[in-house]
Amino acid sequence: MKVAVVDGPGVLRLDDWQRPVAGPSDVVMKVIAAGICGTDIGYRTTGAPQLHGPGPVALGHEFAGEIVEVGPQVKSFKIGDRVAYNSYNSPADFGRGGEGAFCDYVALRDVDTHTQSLCRVPENVSLEHAALVEPLSVAMHAVNRAAPQPGESAAIFGVGPIGLGIVIALRWLGCEDIIAFDPSPVRRERAIQLGARAAFDPLERPAGETLAELRGEASLWGRKYPVTEMYFEASGAPGLLSDITAFCNKGSRIVTVAIQKGAVALDGSVLMAKELTVMGSQGYPTEFPEVMARLSEGAVDPEMMISHRFPFSDFMNAFETAATPGVAAKVLLTFD
Repeated sequence: MKVAVVDGPGVLRLDDWQRPVAGPSDVVMKVIAAGICGTDIGYRTTGAPQLHGPGPVALGHEFAGEIVEVGPQVKSFKIGDRVAYNSYNSPADFGRGGEGAFCDYVALRDVDTHTQSLCRVPENVSLEHAALVEPLSVAMHAVNRAAPQPGESAAIFGVGPIGLGIVIALRWLGCEDIIAFDPSPVRRERAIQLGARAAFDPLERPAGETLAELRGEASLWGRKYPVTEMYFEASGAPGLLSDITAFCNKGSRIVTVAIQKGAVALDGSVLMAKELTVMGSQGYPTEFPEVMARLSEGAVDPEMMISHRFPFSDFMNAFETAATPGVAAKVLLTFD
């Protein structure tokens, strides 16, 4: 079978690998749908030196499918089970080590010992939507870190897959006043369709001015600042965290869920005087099953997260689409 691998900076290709076989405590899963993550794109750029031992690194960790082979000692799963891979709670660590899911079949080892590695997909959730649970869980954890309260407002910077997921998660928790910022009109439109009140290009007008106009201002020592309780930095734009702390109101909570590509300069006096809370968010320690349950309940239709579908046979075009800034939201691969 073909497997997408990175073999050094800028080297992405499809290699021929043997289809995996289940050992006594393993299962083999037929991949039905897989999402291309920003991490995959970053690994193509860097060559994944932090992971790269001998040989290529296989990509892909957002996926769902059906179990087609079960080892004789496995008790937790059976042939025909529809499952999604819970990357953050799995020792297998697909797409960040020696194995990946941009292929037709994957083996998951010792599944009875690591039952959290797989999450059953309810019958009323499509396997394509189940492949979105991973980025949605990242977004849900970021929102949980902010601990939103009823009636609070939010601003999201960057509405790629994670930012769009933050819109969804905020709406799940009852937050309705959500303003999104992104240079891409494709992403802005999807943010509104998923429940954002409005979406703007931050390059056309400073975000602080836009928020002040929409939400009003509060005074602090003779200066005025826009009223917004929560800020989510999901873009990784240089200097943005510092900009947010400069224009936000007293007591704001700022969550960064984007990878910052360099040192971030924050004014300690501003943090102190405004009593700001700046926090990071990484992964999804507990959120994966909750997100799957919310999809089953029909709390939101995540379809608008998906901007492109490609068959795995067209993988290279799919990857370039995902890697082109502003063109796509979530790019999904489908498998025969």
